[in-house]
Amino acid sequence: MDGCWKAERGKPVTCCRPAGWLFFALRFLLGGIFLYSGILKVSASLPFADSIASFQVVPYGAISLVALGLPPLEILLGAMLVSRWRVREGSFGVFLLSVIFGLALSQALVRGIQVDCGCFGSGEPSTLKTCLAFGRDIFLIAASGWLYASSAAEQEHL
Repeated sequence: MDGCWKAERGKPVTCCRPAGWLFFALRFLLGGIFLYSGILKVSASLPFADSIASFQVVPYGAISLVALGLPPLEILLGAMLVSRWRVREGSFGVFLLSVIFGLALSQALVRGIQVDCGCFGSGEPSTLKTCLAFGRDIFLIAASGWLYASSAAEQEHL
């Protein structure tokens, strides 16, 4: 039985605490998002490279490297969170990537560039999609930051 479902040495059961449930839910949500996103990008690396190019921040020669290297990293980070293996490192990686994505989206908005972030496949670029993707990144930054900060405390209870 998982340590989540039993009390150890008189400590409260981890997942019965509200923070324990939130930790569990965010870990699966963020992990699932990054797994899904990475898998989609692996199968469509050329459209993803086009999305990267539309941001006009990555040097032309590095676009292919980013398009081929980022999806496996997202899959790894997502798997780390879902499997509960090195959650602190995985949540920190998700936090850093989300900050980078947020900066890329915000510079596109400031410069008036309409982009399709390529996060979940490719589509028509629009200001609305860019704003929605930026809002999603704000959530990812907040959630992964909380998960990172909380992961040390959760490790003590497992």
